[in-house]
Amino acid sequence: MRRKPGHASVEEHPKGSGLYRVRVRKGGVFKTLASKLTKVHAEALADAQAHVRVTAQAREGITLEQFGHGFFARRELAGVRGVGKERGRWRKHIAEAPIGKLAVSTITRRDLVEWRDGLAGAYTSRLLALSLMRVALDEAVDRELLTANPAREVKIHKAGRASSKDGLEGILSPDEQRRLVAAVPDRDRPLVVFALCTGLRQAEQWWLHWEDVGTESIIVRRSAGGLPPKSGRPREVPLLPPAAAVIAELRRPGATGLVFKGARGGRRVESRQPPLWPKWVKAAGIERRVRWHDLRHTCATSLLAGWWGRKWTLDEVCKLLGHSSIAVTERYARKLNETLKLAVSSTPMMLFPQGNSPKAKASQSLPVVPVVGALLKRLPPTHPDLVFSVDGDESGEHAGNTEAAWNEALAEHLGAAPPARQRAGRRRLVAAKAIRRKSRRGVG
Repeated sequence: MRRKPGHASVEEHPKGSGLYRVRVRKGGVFKTLASKLTKVHAEALADAQAHVRVTAQAREGITLEQFGHGFFARRELAGVRGVGKERGRWRKHIAEAPIGKLAVSTITRRDLVEWRDGLAGAYTSRLLALSLMRVALDEAVDRELLTANPAREVKIHKAGRASSKDGLEGILSPDEQRRLVAAVPDRDRPLVVFALCTGLRQAEQWWLHWEDVGTESIIVRRSAGGLPPKSGRPREVPLLPPAAAVIAELRRPGATGLVFKGARGGRRVESRQPPLWPKWVKAAGIERRVRWHDLRHTCATSLLAGWWGRKWTLDEVCKLLGHSSIAVTERYARKLNETLKLAVSSTPMMLFPQGNSPKAKASQSLPVVPVVGALLKRLPPTHPDLVFSVDGDESGEHAGNTEAAWNEALAEHLGAAPPARQRAGRRRLVAAKAIRRKSRRGVG
């Protein structure tokens, strides 16, 4: 008679003899505890072995690895997002580590510190592993396997967080956005335009159903695994004109099911970008690595910067993207400030020929930014559309008055008065001397 895994089994041996043996599996090999027993005696021995085994396990406690099986099963039933990724993280960093063989009730802070010191991988990977350990041990406390969570005060050193990248390197400039959309084939262009102009997460876009799509907005109800979005509740996303045009193009009378179906008509793999995405990026002339998720980052940055029209506030972008707090949205604002500084520093210097004097030669190595600031203060508000080329040529209806303003601003920046002002000063000086000469003659 077969029993539960790990328990002893009762078998008639040899068959037809009326005698039984009791066997137990140890180390992958069956070992015989007793043989030539009656069936009653064999079952009694098997029950005794099971009692001894359960008693020993209760005394020593289940291991952290064993605890993980029930822990993830309960999380899956509760509808927690990303349980599949958590299982892989648990297996790699916890179950296969020495700490996974320890009984949960015996784990101390020292055990966790030693485990943390042995973690491999990037800072974010180690941080996620520690966070998962904390959540698991919190449940162990709830189930009275521990009196307190020893992982609560264990931290990953911040020095490991130092990185030259912030995850926003794939943000596309307006020109790159135009080139990318133009490089995508007509059949797949709606995918890219909709993702760019709504800022949806990839799984949110792949799980979008027609019953949640209106003419002016959509309702995001599902994300990874068909579960609710990260915020835990649906959110309404207004459609910008390009996104609304995509919906109008794809909508068919009586359309149901998924909006963006895969090549075979089924649901796309939520964690996988379109297979031709790298080729589209390369065809657009973009050399750096750009992920599909960077379309979401580009949407947020474009709205905050006003690249698409009116500048949106942080609160508006936060609600559109479904961020948990405005602090998450602020990273785009910080990236935008960095982008503006880089744009200023990379702007070509505008040089003006000033002759061969030492001061003129020195002026040709001065940056144009202070000069631009001086000029903008001088120009009246009726000159908003003046455009200057790198070569110094002006265009616009006020171009005739602009050259003098530029020269005056440049001369003030160099500490010298403009030629016209110098001539006027000389005329005033000559006139004053003439008056003094006349007055002297009159007095004489």
